[in-house]
Amino acid sequence: MHKRFHKLLILFYNIIEKLKIPNLKRRGFNIPWHQFTRREKTALNVLSNYNDNIHSLLNIGFHNWEDKRNHWWIKICNKNNINWVILEIFKNNIIQAINKGCPKNNIFEGNILEPQTYKNFDCILFWHGPEHIEKKTFINKLPNIEKKANKIIIFGMPDGEEIQGAIYGNKFEEHISSWDVKDWEELGYKTIVVNDRTPGHITAYKIFN
Repeated sequence: MHKRFHKLLILFYNIIEKLKIPNLKRRGFNIPWHQFTRREKTALNVLSNYNDNIHSLLNIGFHNWEDKRNHWWIKICNKNNINWVILEIFKNNIIQAINKGCPKNNIFEGNILEPQTYKNFDCILFWHGPEHIEKKTFINKLPNIEKKANKIIIFGMPDGEEIQGAIYGNKFEEHISSWDVKDWEELGYKTIVVNDRTPGHITAYKIFN
């Protein structure tokens, strides 16, 4: 009986986790219905707590438009009238996204390391991207990247090393650096760690006045 109750309790907890973020307003921020992962919830919470007049968002990188789970941040933008744009380095990803329904004016070819080629946005989101760039190179370019974020910049990445090579013919998918909380704190960022699996996840963010 005790084991059965324990199983029911776990099942109940999992259901609550999925329903945890309803379609409601938080400080004027509209939260869309979506089964957000624990990792995605960290970015959601940062945006909802620091949503002061965010009207534009630049997302760095996008693959597999057909997988609606990848649309979590787009749903946030659409629910809050935030104009969103994707900057994607791999041309085939751009072609596939447009062919599968991404508005062609919302996705462009470009490299986050070349901030002189893209305009300013209120928020820049680079979700599981820093690990694809050599650390020293990224840190050297970071001050110029930050200048392109008017109000907030958010990074997501593995907590420590996560081995991954090039996939689907895209060399930019290879993981070539690893990051920890100390790296980001030394750069002046606040961090949130999610230990949902191994390796875990770090959300690092900075608010600009």
